Amino acid sequence: EEATLPNVRNQEELAELVAYLRGVANGAPIGVKIGATHRLEEELNILTGAGIDFLSISGAEAGINYGPAILADDTGLPTLPALCRAVRFLEAKKLTGKISLIICGGLATPGQFLKALALGADAVGIGTIALLVIAHTQVSKVIPWEPPTELVYERGKYKDRFDIDTGAKSLANYLKSCKEEMVLAMRCLGKTSLKEISREDLSTVSPELAKLTRVELNLAPPGK
Repeated sequence: EEATLPNVRNQEELAELVAYLRGVANGAPIGVKIGATHRLEEELNILTGAGIDFLSISGAEAGINYGPAILADDTGLPTLPALCRAVRFLEAKKLTGKISLIICGGLATPGQFLKALALGADAVGIGTIALLVIAHTQVSKVIPWEPPTELVYERGKYKDRFDIDTGAKSLANYLKSCKEEMVLAMRCLGKTSLKEISREDLSTVSPELAKLTRVELNLAPPGK
């Protein structure tokens, strides 16, 4: 079976689907979530021409549940080049600020979140780290004989042992701590808003990363 949406074979039919969804969504933003591939720009050209409000792009580091191992381990474009290439595409098409970009895949720390935003993402998505956070005070209910996934997955053998309220508090604490650390980093940069963060706040020791991300190489003074 082809990995396509039913009755969507081209940009025109995708635009029709988006228009239909917009009519029934009661004002909710309409977007598309994809896994990044080396053909990213071709896909973005089709998707952005269909009238969407946001793009959610997952890099190869993104987790997968109940999927074939080969898709998780051997396919996809890594998150960093996916983000940088998507940002370049949106800038070239003058779609920055018109279509929101959400990046996902292997992001777990406030520093990573802040760097993703500085590189041009409008938001970040998390998955695996959220599962780890909600379970971290409850894993003793299943380990060492069973993995934590048996506690937090919907199909887990011991999901009934999971306390939802405790897990929710753990996740809330994690998100609050991420916010506070991001605020601290912004204060050190002299910024007062996430909207002020940009590539100019970043630098790298790697010439390859400098070319990919368009940030300054810090092996010499700025501008040299």
